[in-house]
Amino acid sequence: MRVGAAFVQTLASQILQSAASIITGVLIARGLGPAGQGRYATFAAGVALGALITSLGQFHGNVLAAADRRVSPRVLLLRAGVHGSAVLLLLSSVVLLGGSLLAPGQRSTVTILFVVVLSLEAIADMVRGINLGQHHVTGWNVAGLTQRLLYFTAIGALTLHVGLRLDSVVTCWAVATFVSVLVSGGWIWFRSPRVGLTVSGLWAGWGRRLGLGMRAFVTIGFTLLLVRADVWMLGPMLGVTTVGQVSVATYFAEWLWYIPSILGNLMFAVVAADQGTESVRRVARSARLVTGLLVPTTVVLLIAGRWVVHILYGPVYQEAGVLFTILLPGMAALGIHLVIDSYFAGSGFPPITIWGAIAAVFMKFSLNLAVVPRYGAVGAAGVTTLVYSGLLALKTFWFVRTTGVRGRDLFLLNRYDLAYVQSRLQLLGRV
Repeated sequence: MRVGAAFVQTLASQILQSAASIITGVLIARGLGPAGQGRYATFAAGVALGALITSLGQFHGNVLAAADRRVSPRVLLLRAGVHGSAVLLLLSSVVLLGGSLLAPGQRSTVTILFVVVLSLEAIADMVRGINLGQHHVTGWNVAGLTQRLLYFTAIGALTLHVGLRLDSVVTCWAVATFVSVLVSGGWIWFRSPRVGLTVSGLWAGWGRRLGLGMRAFVTIGFTLLLVRADVWMLGPMLGVTTVGQVSVATYFAEWLWYIPSILGNLMFAVVAADQGTESVRRVARSARLVTGLLVPTTVVLLIAGRWVVHILYGPVYQEAGVLFTILLPGMAALGIHLVIDSYFAGSGFPPITIWGAIAAVFMKFSLNLAVVPRYGAVGAAGVTTLVYSGLLALKTFWFVRTTGVRGRDLFLLNRYDLAYVQSRLQLLGRV
């Protein structure tokens, strides 16, 4: 599938996913309240970090492996299943030995659900990486859309009939992710050529493939620490209710990343397959298009954002509206960064990706410790915007230095870009 067509299809899918996810998030925040939302945000952040750690960066490793074309997708799929099952067995053993991950009041049920959701999310990431590496963008989109729509439907049904509790919410999450894995895995299995599957064939080269994802593991791990630092730090410093306010503001502002993440993932797969001048040109054009979209969107939301948050989430989240507007410039900066950084990701995660993420995390934690005691959540939001903007500046400088592209060619639209957008919109209208 060509990049333009893949982007249009993915954009249409993401529009539906975004609508379902926003409504789902609103229902959960309203149903659980600020304190419950804070616990849910902590649970979700733990799942995100745990899934990354246990998958050992194999979403990106599988993209790079599948792009190689010499590795059987069916072998990669079986490895993902074995890997995820081992994670489930190991974590279940830890729980049975007395591990306690959440509040005592919901210890047994929610702890078990944490293990299940984490394991499923690890498998889902690995399997989707295979689809993306094969350029099976349709399968990648269908799997994501299936998960988001099922989660939305289940949460909506609970809201209407019995109300929401943390354990019921994460049960819906587990079911939606499991079905998504079945859809994505089935797509790979039935569209891939048959190969002789043996135990020796399954193990051969697996260690080397795990090593392929380790740079991604380190880089994405620190990036995840960066984007979820407030959820983990502000709980002990300011309380779980403040975490609920911050999480609503953060998650809602992160919708600015949706289109950049589409382009970033597609460009990652493109660069992984070919690191020539055409890939550089596509990354630069994508960065310009994202900048042209995010800058005016951010200006509008700076004016109307507090009102939008208040209407969607209710008056108890008034503080979240203030935090949302402070976060907006930084979220826009990180959205552009996602596209530029796709070049480095597709190049195998060179040292700048790792050291850039480490430096950003160090700045975030250090500045939070200095600012939050005096300025509270508002100070944390300001630190986030500052750090994200600095990370964009670093990757822009390094991209210019590495590729020879002028800095202005990453941010300023030209008449050829406008013609390209017009052609893509016409194609979208036919979808």
